[in-house]
Amino acid sequence: MATIQPFRGVHYDPQRVALSEVISPPYDVLSAEEQENLYRKSPYNIVRLILNREEPGDNERANRYTRAAAFLQEALRAGVLVQDAQPSFYTYLQRFPHPLQPGQICERQTLFVALKLEPYENGVVLPHEETHTKAKEDRLRLMRATKANPEPIYGLYEDADGAISTLLKQALQPAYPLLTAALPSPVKPDVLEEHVVYAHNAPELLQSLQAQFSPKRIWIADGHHRYETALNYQREQGGPSTPPKPHDFILIGLTAFEDSGLVVLPTHRLVRNVASERLETLGLLLERHFHVFPMELAASRGWLHEGADTERKFVVVLPNKAYGLRPRMEVLPENILPETHSEAWRRLDVSLLQVLVLDRTLGISWQDLAHTEDIAYTRDEEEAVRLVQSGAFQLACLLRPPKVWEIRDVAAAGDKMPQKSTYFYPKLYSGLILRSFPLEEKE
Repeated sequence: MATIQPFRGVHYDPQRVALSEVISPPYDVLSAEEQENLYRKSPYNIVRLILNREEPGDNERANRYTRAAAFLQEALRAGVLVQDAQPSFYTYLQRFPHPLQPGQICERQTLFVALKLEPYENGVVLPHEETHTKAKEDRLRLMRATKANPEPIYGLYEDADGAISTLLKQALQPAYPLLTAALPSPVKPDVLEEHVVYAHNAPELLQSLQAQFSPKRIWIADGHHRYETALNYQREQGGPSTPPKPHDFILIGLTAFEDSGLVVLPTHRLVRNVASERLETLGLLLERHFHVFPMELAASRGWLHEGADTERKFVVVLPNKAYGLRPRMEVLPENILPETHSEAWRRLDVSLLQVLVLDRTLGISWQDLAHTEDIAYTRDEEEAVRLVQSGAFQLACLLRPPKVWEIRDVAAAGDKMPQKSTYFYPKLYSGLILRSFPLEEKE
C-alpha cells in the first residue's frame, strides 16, 4: 500500500558550518522572536528557507518566498548545502529528556524516506486532524518558489513484529553518522538534546525496507498542511505522472507506533468569561456526568497522573481548589456524544472534556472553539495553574497524554482528533535532510 523510495538527500556540509547553528524546529512552532533569533544565529540558518521573514516593499515578484528560493540556490552554489551521490534512506535518532518524567532520557528513531503521494480516500495515508486553508496557501507558495520539500512531515506506521526495527538496528551497527548536532533541550536547557543522522544506501537494505513498507498504511502525525499542499502542487503539475516524478513524492520521517521514544503530550484548556453562577455551582453541575473528587490544588496533578493508562479522568483547576473527574459508568460515551463521530473518537478524554465540561456544563460549544478568545491552550501544567491563580483565566482543564493507539484508531475509523489534542515531542528538526525536485530530476 505505501510506496517509499530512496532519494539523494540535500543537507549541510558539516565541514562548512556547525550543524547546531543552522538547524531549526519546524516552521509552524516558531514564534516571531524565535524566527529573529535564528536569523541572528547564522546567515545560513534553515529558517531563511522554511520561514523567510517579510520585508518592507515586498511584492509579487520579490517576497519571502522568492528570497527562500534564492537562499536555497545560493547555499547549494556555495557548497554549504550538498546533495548525496547515492539515493538513500536516512535514520534520524533523537535523544532527549522526557518532558513529563524527570531524569528519563529517551531515544526516538525516525526513518526519512520519499513517500509516494496518495489521496486520503485511497486509505494508504491517513490524517488525524483538520487543516486550515491559510496555512496551505502559504506552504504552496513556498513549494512553487523552491520546487522542494524544505522540511519533512512526520508519520507513524505499525511494526508489531519488529521487522523494520530489526533491519534498522542491523544497519546502524557498523555505520558512521552522516550528521550530528547537540542543542539545549527546550524543556531542560541544562541538558543537551542530540540529533544524529545516518545514511543507508546498500541495495539489499533499501529493497528490504521497501518490501516491508509496501503492505502498510501511514498515519500523519505532524504536517497535514504540507501533505495536502504537496497533493495540490501535484495537481498543478498535471496530476500523478507515469513513471512517477520527484513531485509525486513527499519527504517524510516515519516512526513506529511501538517505538519506546514516541512521546505525545496533552494540550490543556484555559477558560475565561464563564458566568459566575455556573462557577458557583460547578461541582454540582459536573456531578451529572462525573464522579467528582474535590481536592487541594497541590494534590490535583499527582491524582491526574496516578493509576492505569486506560483510566479516563481529568482535572478542573480553580484558583484555590480543584476537581478530579471520572466519567460515571452509567454515562456511556456512545449514548451522549455526537453520533457523527466514531466510537474511537467518542471515547477520547478530550472529547469527553469538550462535550460534557466545556459544552454542556460551561456553555462553550464545539463551533465556538474556532473563533472564541475565551479558550486558550498550553502544554505546560504549571503554566495552566499559574494563569488561573493569577486571574488571567477562571479555570483550567488538565488532561493526561493521549495514547498513540487512540490516534491510530481514530484515524483508521476515518475520523479526526479534536482540535489541539495531540503534540508529538520532540519535533523533527528542519535543516537535517531536504529534497530538491530539480536536483533529483538530474539523476
